[in-house]
Amino acid sequence: MNNGYVKLYRKTLDNPIIMHNTDNLAIWVYLLMKATHKKRDVIFDGRRTTLEPGQFITGRGVIAKELKVSSSKVQRFLNRLEIEQQIEQQTCPRNRLITIVNWNDYQQSEQVSEQQVNNKRTTSEQQVNTNKNVKNDKNERMKEKRVSVADISVPDFQQQFPAIDVKAEFEKFTDYIEAHGKKYKNYVAAFRNWLKSDIPKKKRETDQTQETAERLRKAREEYEADPMTEAERKEFRETMNNLSKGFQV
Repeated sequence: MNNGYVKLYRKTLDNPIIMHNTDNLAIWVYLLMKATHKKRDVIFDGRRTTLEPGQFITGRGVIAKELKVSSSKVQRFLNRLEIEQQIEQQTCPRNRLITIVNWNDYQQSEQVSEQQVNNKRTTSEQQVNTNKNVKNDKNERMKEKRVSVADISVPDFQQQFPAIDVKAEFEKFTDYIEAHGKKYKNYVAAFRNWLKSDIPKKKRETDQTQETAERLRKAREEYEADPMTEAERKEFRETMNNLSKGFQV
């Protein structure tokens, strides 16, 4: 009941009844503030009654107490408003039902405007929450990536893969995921697979080196066992030089 707002028109200043004194103005504003802005069920004079927008139940004693004015002054002002057809009153022994005439003409957009404000506020809050969630998700993903990469122990992997320069491969791995935007659920497992994929390549290089060395060894043995002519010796040296170019110790 205390939420929302009401419209207070400037032409109220031209109303001689309301502007007769400050007490009258206070009572009029009080009536506007207390009127309901939507239908609701209440008990009035022992019966269930549905209040329409612009109506409320009160008593002159209640108004007088809350505004600190005399009950007689409240009664006179309410009667004058009723004569001027600005309000209607239904009384019973305990209280009265006051209806502000033409409420909908002056206040009907209040509920719509309030709803629009609430909708805008809700939409803005949802957008802010969405942005926060997106930012938090991004931070969590970045955090997960940093933690996961940091979990990779180069010394431990070096013991598992002694034939590989793990430190150099780790630098290649981190450069690769940064350059390609790669994301893994488990960066430790991903790096292990990275090293495993490098083993066949290393093995091929080792096999090629051993094969070349074996060919050189056999060539030397043949040279020592079977003396060559000068032309054969020249051809042999050229062959050995060509083989040596691709051989790395």
